[in-house]
Amino acid sequence: MQSVKECKCCRDTNIVDGKIEEAGISCITEHESFQVNCLNHHVLELSYYEYIEYNGPLEPDQMIHKVYRYIAYRRFARFIWKRLGKRNRRILPACVVSAIRRRYPSQEYCGFKYPDDRK
Repeated sequence: MQSVKECKCCRDTNIVDGKIEEAGISCITEHESFQVNCLNHHVLELSYYEYIEYNGPLEPDQMIHKVYRYIAYRRFARFIWKRLGKRNRRILPACVVSAIRRRYPSQEYCGFKYPDDRK
């Protein structure tokens, strides 16, 4: 991760603890819902179609893996926090970001950023 803030364990998020204990696992990335909703190519492909419906088609130089990572991060946030909103951001656990990056790799990553007016 690019900053100390981003090196956060999934166990540090109280809302994740319930899902981990309920499933009898040690990391949220082992949860069936995470694997199906955030890593499954077919699920992300359907969300991609919704993405381009609202955002338009990809630019010629825009990589599909970058969009899939974006969609996967949003799906994880919905899985854990239901809905955050445009200016309400949370740092995702490092294990989640790493699992998504492994599945949909890139040459560069930007890391977590707050909206411009909230530094």
